[in-house]
Amino acid sequence: MSDSSVEFELVPLDCPTCGAAVDARGEDVVYYCTACRNGYSFDVASRSLEPIEVAFATAPNVAVDGYLPFWMLPARIGIHQRQASGASFGGLMSFFLGDGGESGLGPGEGTFAVPAFHCSLAALTAFTRAYTLHSVHLGERLGERLLGGRYGVGDARKLAHYALIASEIGKSDTLTRLEYDIEFAEARLLGVPFVRDGDRLRDALLRAAEVPA
Repeated sequence: MSDSSVEFELVPLDCPTCGAAVDARGEDVVYYCTACRNGYSFDVASRSLEPIEVAFATAPNVAVDGYLPFWMLPARIGIHQRQASGASFGGLMSFFLGDGGESGLGPGEGTFAVPAFHCSLAALTAFTRAYTLHSVHLGERLGERLLGGRYGVGDARKLAHYALIASEIGKSDTLTRLEYDIEFAEARLLGVPFVRDGDRLRDALLRAAEVPA
């Protein structure tokens, strides 16, 4: 008879830098210490909190109700083959590649901004497109909570692929074949301000989409 028992290990969520208790929700894998203002991601292999760079976007003259985390993923995209009824890229492909993707002069470089929090695929695409295409002003690290980080770096990279393709197939032409590769560099976190509207939260800067409060 096989042993079907499952072993669990409790990992204390104390800040590795200052020792303060770190605020978190049940499914979070991204953490931010409001005491010393350092960020961490949970490494499953080592069962420990690993440091990660964190910045906050500023929203002057806006009464912010909270901050949600985005993964900032510097990336290098190369196109191997594209077949479609139209001749040009659109959406995020165009942002990364410019004219180089069509003339074979690529690859192109840029930074994806992908929600680390749970949201619908439609909202994911809207958030990623908006915050990838538009630069936001960065301020100092804040003593504000940064909760809801359910997606790790690996998840964020997969979601970046999804948003990239979704923005391309949303064009009016017909995409029949696309072969590409992405090389990702070291990730960092961005805290984006959100404002409450009833039982929903909307990003305060670009008004890209809404999520449940």
